[in-house]
Amino acid sequence: YIRTRISSRAWCDLHPELLSEIAESLGIIDLLGFRGVCKDWRSASFTASASIESTSRDSKLYFLLHNDRDENTILFNPTINKNYTINIPELKEATCLASTQGWLLISQRGNLFFFCPFSRVKIDLPPIQGLENTPAAAAAFTSPPSSIDCVTAIIYKKNDDIVEVNVLERGASMWIKYEYDLKLNQKSFGDAKCATFQQGCLYMMDGFKKLLTFTLEDKSFEMFLVIEQSKDPNLETLSFRYKDKLFSRSNLKKQMNLGDDVTITTCGATYFGSDLEVLIHNENIEAMEGTNAQHFKGIWIQPRFFQLPPNYSWSL
Repeated sequence: YIRTRISSRAWCDLHPELLSEIAESLGIIDLLGFRGVCKDWRSASFTASASIESTSRDSKLYFLLHNDRDENTILFNPTINKNYTINIPELKEATCLASTQGWLLISQRGNLFFFCPFSRVKIDLPPIQGLENTPAAAAAFTSPPSSIDCVTAIIYKKNDDIVEVNVLERGASMWIKYEYDLKLNQKSFGDAKCATFQQGCLYMMDGFKKLLTFTLEDKSFEMFLVIEQSKDPNLETLSFRYKDKLFSRSNLKKQMNLGDDVTITTCGATYFGSDLEVLIHNENIEAMEGTNAQHFKGIWIQPRFFQLPPNYSWSL
């Protein structure tokens, strides 16, 4: 009787400090399960972020699949080839514009907000009029949205001749709009497929190896062509790596047991590789011709967990 009683109480009586250490060592799926055990365990895991999965050298991004019809999403871990179903109502009728360090920048029915899908933390942003009618947009942010120095940019083509960049600094209540006139500068640029910030400069890439930069300090644009390999010592080298068609090349559609009738629009991500930041392009995967296509949206995401104080606001 004594042995049974001690055994049955052991886990419940663990010291909060020890529970916190355990929580800090868990990956995202185990952390979500840990937090669901009881109130004390949830409280002890307040500072846990599942960062162990993002800092491991051989870690891979997860892939989050959702659609506009229901609130259930599929989280796929490519490392162990396993699907998880998670209810995330915030992603219904939503489009992800950027994914960095576990944070998503979401556009949903005219609303903009930062969102951590695993902790459900949400930071509302001022809206951009007309953004919901834009067929293709990309975005980037300089640092986590909880940082006081976070700067966010959303990029899209206003029309065939104008690339529009909307910039929002932490604490600001309005976006500042900047335009690059392709016709005036005799340049061409397709829809933005990805974007990233590097040392105060916004890099935007289309699907044709065109690179448009915007410097925050002097608000100037410059256009480049990305060349895969060159022996010219005078050419500049990108300060990041990029990957296009990652979903297709990884054969994720088959791994996730998705049918030939599935169309997927993906949101890329940025993450830190072994030496440089890695930038993943947005991608469109079409259904097999002749099928009644089901449309899904996908997000490459680092499995991180963040918590913020109640009523946390973008304003300072």
